[in-house]
Amino acid sequence: MTTQHFVPEVVSIADACLGGLRGRSALLIGPQELRRPYALLLQQAGMKRIYQEDTPERISSLLPQVQLLMYIPIAPGLITAAAIARGCVGRHTPLLIFDLAASTSIEEMVGLLPAVCLYTPDDIRSILSQAEVPIS
Repeated sequence: MTTQHFVPEVVSIADACLGGLRGRSALLIGPQELRRPYALLLQQAGMKRIYQEDTPERISSLLPQVQLLMYIPIAPGLITAAAIARGCVGRHTPLLIFDLAASTSIEEMVGLLPAVCLYTPDDIRSILSQAEVPIS
């Protein structure tokens, strides 16, 4: 199961977790063709700002401005807990992170950081399989 087929459901989960997306900001990291469907739905949901990056190189400097991070890599690589922690220094608002890779690409220790909620690929697959969205 690839999350690319469930973009509306993933955005809906983010909306529910954050209590709405309107007026919030997001950071999407990954190739443009994979970011595009998420960016369109987030924009339609009224997000104030959507930052888009091909790679996670600037993640620490961009995290202070966002409440939602979606990481959609195609090449293997790992975002470390240290990189996320640097971007969360002094953070007072929750940060919701979706690891939308086929397998874990964000160090799971990130979920232990204060004010951070990490959804791993396994978490997302579990939620989506429980929802069993009917096809109309």
